[in-house]
Amino acid sequence: MQNVTIRSATFEQCYLRLDGSSVNAFTGPGSGTANCQTDVGDWERLNIQPVAGSSDIVNIGSAAFPNVFLRMDGQDVHTFTAEGGGTVNLQFTAGPFEQFRLETQPDGTTAIASVAFPGTYLRMDGRNAHWDPNGFGIINCQASVGPFEKFHISSGTKPLTRQQLEQAIATYGPVLILHPDEIYVNTSIEYFLEHSKLHDSKTRTDINHPTVDQLPQEGDDKQFFLELEDGGKRGDFSRAKAYVHALWQKGQDYTDLQFWLFYAYNGPATGHINGLIFDTIAHTGDVDLAPMGEHVGDWECVMIRIHNDTKQPIGVWLSQHSGGQMVLEDDISHVFQMDRGTHPIVYSSRNGHANYPVADSNYTEHRKYPNPAILAGIEFFLRNDTKDGGRVLDCSTRYEIISADWLTGADAYAVPKWVTYPFRWGPEGTTSHMSPHTVENIIEAAAGPLAPFLPGYDLRVIAGMILAAFVTDDINGPGAPIKKSTWTGQY
Repeated sequence: MQNVTIRSATFEQCYLRLDGSSVNAFTGPGSGTANCQTDVGDWERLNIQPVAGSSDIVNIGSAAFPNVFLRMDGQDVHTFTAEGGGTVNLQFTAGPFEQFRLETQPDGTTAIASVAFPGTYLRMDGRNAHWDPNGFGIINCQASVGPFEKFHISSGTKPLTRQQLEQAIATYGPVLILHPDEIYVNTSIEYFLEHSKLHDSKTRTDINHPTVDQLPQEGDDKQFFLELEDGGKRGDFSRAKAYVHALWQKGQDYTDLQFWLFYAYNGPATGHINGLIFDTIAHTGDVDLAPMGEHVGDWECVMIRIHNDTKQPIGVWLSQHSGGQMVLEDDISHVFQMDRGTHPIVYSSRNGHANYPVADSNYTEHRKYPNPAILAGIEFFLRNDTKDGGRVLDCSTRYEIISADWLTGADAYAVPKWVTYPFRWGPEGTTSHMSPHTVENIIEAAAGPLAPFLPGYDLRVIAGMILAAFVTDDINGPGAPIKKSTWTGQY
């Protein structure tokens, strides 16, 4: 028996996921779920075992759910169809529908062919890949081998050594370019603590300017949080560095180098408004949405995914507010400019610090509220301005490795106590003081000569949307990196 992962050759971020949590007895039509996941956990670890008496027929079983196997029903699959067909799910015990041949393709990939239904192949549609606790995508059948039917089957590679890890950072560490008008720059954890106090809401006591070793490691929910002095908001770029969390899990053939970037303060958001007359732009302008978007403490992340065998990058992920952007191997050289040939250039947006591969306005949170029954409408974006000419943080030289938990003994890295501090990097329990009416007035002022024509209802709708976009995530300080899904590879 061989323990493996099965990854799409076309959707390089997609692994075959078998959810056998409800599969505990044989059923004729099978049960459970086969779909996709963007990283390797227990449900993406599989066992390939030969069928007794055969040299080339195998079963594909779940490593997490004993005696649960991949099942393919291709009885209705006779010709190619764009969306595939048949049924792929799971079965308790292995019979004819659970038998496969692994067919090597000319390009070195592997197709997974049904034994019970000759000429029928496992198909994976991983479009719109995103991490989801329940998996995503479609696993079904196809009557021929094309891009969706090709896979990489890996028995797992050895993880990077300490020397290889440091070499990968030196070779592929990103170069971060701040906006030339950025006020709130990257800084170090030590700088932030030197300008903060640690508040204990249970004992109602404070520690002014705590050291890293004074940060609590446990406590009641919301018991501790950090309050930043006004004088510390700008940060000290001379002390800035990237904090590298190296993530490798058993069964993965890659290592994620997560470059965590810390800012003492997140600045206000900027909106872009288009005034519409009969759905045509008649007036346009930007508006400062302060204090919307402002908060103490800001964690951002750039991830470089390194293949453990080739030691080459096979993916880059950029944090962007509550989401992010994944760029896969074939697109890296097209999407990113490179510094010294191998270091992707990443731009940090002004005030909000979201990461982008280009210098641009990088509009997000698009909303449009035209009303065909009336003269005027409004269109709204958030600006995430990036630009050349600002300060530069070379993460291949200015970094500290804070976690690589597969390395042990003399090769292990010390984990600073701030890494395992599980509370907020900023205040707790704060509320917004800007009402929808105030936001409405800001937008109305930005509409210029169109203001008399803008429908009050649409202004209230977009004002409420602005508040919703910021109050939930940005009023309180950010949670600890170890509490974020990114930390465990859920991008």
